[in-house]
Amino acid sequence: MKKSKLFLFVALLLGASLLVACGQTAAPAGNPVQATVAPVQATVAPVAATVAPVAANNSQSSGANSNPSGPDACTLLTKDDVSKVLGTPVDTATGSGLGGVCTYTAKNLKIDFTVAGHTGGAQAMATDFARLGNLALVVPGLGDQAFYNTNSAYALFVLKGDAEYLFGMSDVTYQPLDPTVVQATEKALAVQLLSHLP
Repeated sequence: MKKSKLFLFVALLLGASLLVACGQTAAPAGNPVQATVAPVQATVAPVAATVAPVAANNSQSSGANSNPSGPDACTLLTKDDVSKVLGTPVDTATGSGLGGVCTYTAKNLKIDFTVAGHTGGAQAMATDFARLGNLALVVPGLGDQAFYNTNSAYALFVLKGDAEYLFGMSDVTYQPLDPTVVQATEKALAVQLLSHLP
């Protein structure tokens, strides 16, 4: 039962990412959203995947060993934490997925924070990294391992210990966001999260 719920969650997350990507390409050029986060100097560099793919019978990409009894995502990264990073108050923080997902909204911005697995995160990260290949953009010095998925939404994957965390930022009106600002914001959120972890 847990696997089917996790599979459904992963499918919904992928579907939402596709909707965001489609919305970004189909949105009129109009006025772009003004980001409230100052861009930071890029510290990422593309690298070739060096991790061997995990056996094909592991059909779930992220959080294959999710532990729903772990800490609640909205507790690990609070509304105040996200408000500090965004520089604006967070309107809502809604938990779902047995506590493994928290969605924050602030003005037109939406942040999805996922605790993909409290155990088995290193294996899930290796699988995701290998699957993405050249689309994985390594972020040095963040957690034990971190990379962006540059395919569409620039989601950030972070490994700390054997737990995997995912961050995704989008505009609820499907306006395109500056990828540099998205990456900087997701990285700042990860730093905020890591400051709470042992």
